[in-house]
Amino acid sequence: MGHIRKLRFAGILGLGLLATAGTGVAMAQGGLSANLALSNTIFTQQVGGIDGTGLALFVDSDEMADGAVGVSRLRIDDATITDLCMSAPVKVPGIGDRKFQMVTDGANTQADNLVIGATEIEGTLTLVKPQIGVDTGQLGGPSGSGGIAAEKLLAKDQVIHASSIAADQLTAAGAKISIEEADGGRC
Repeated sequence: MGHIRKLRFAGILGLGLLATAGTGVAMAQGGLSANLALSNTIFTQQVGGIDGTGLALFVDSDEMADGAVGVSRLRIDDATITDLCMSAPVKVPGIGDRKFQMVTDGANTQADNLVIGATEIEGTLTLVKPQIGVDTGQLGGPSGSGGIAAEKLLAKDQVIHASSIAADQLTAAGAKISIEEADGGRC
């Protein structure tokens, strides 16, 4: 009895966290029951830049274990993310509070149909050909309120706090996944 294979544990934990994040997208698209609760984990993503095409942004909610939380739902058809550092607090059995961290340097993260449920977004945004006030039903959300659509998104120095993150396909070339001290790590 005894030892933990750190790399294997980090890989399994990372895949589990990404799979859990996908439930928010499935709920937003009507694919899962709204009774399915997310883990109550808020991910922090620090990115140097996001270059995306096909942006939709509208207000929605994610169902967490303690109840619903309001989110800004970002959908990006095709995204290239530069200098990604994603982290989330985790409780490691027998060890205690730690931080899951995934780092991908450079423009090495690509996502198709990226959907983020963001509780908070900070940074610089440039929208190319924005349309403000579009009915959210046309953007894939609940109908009856206004949202934003844009042909292209250029974002710099973003800090995103997210309750859900998902994509049809996500490639993070050269990613480094680790479990850090709760107050340590890069992000």
